[in-house]
Amino acid sequence: MFIMFGWVKERKEVGQALTCHCYRCQCTRMWEHWKETEWVSFFTIKTIPFLSKSYLVCSACREPVAVDSARSRFIGSVANEQRLAAFLDEHQLALKTPVQRSYLLAQREQDQRCE
Repeated sequence: MFIMFGWVKERKEVGQALTCHCYRCQCTRMWEHWKETEWVSFFTIKTIPFLSKSYLVCSACREPVAVDSARSRFIGSVANEQRLAAFLDEHQLALKTPVQRSYLLAQREQDQRCE
């Protein structure tokens, strides 16, 4: 008897999430909500969803930020948009030194819009 199984990753855009500053682009951009699902496949047919991950992705530079399941419930909610924006800011600045942080924040204040 021959059984063929494997893993398939599927990524798709769920929709627009929020407008927030991207420190990689140095502009305020629309961030998109993407969902990645890992499936168990039998005979190349997706059968069982195994893992599911959510991401916020900058619409310009495509910088992905992984979002845990608790925060992914807030995506699309206008009431929680500020919490998501604060999470994105903190995540993007997490690995920066204090000097880099102050420079990026000063650049953000100086360049409020992008052409």
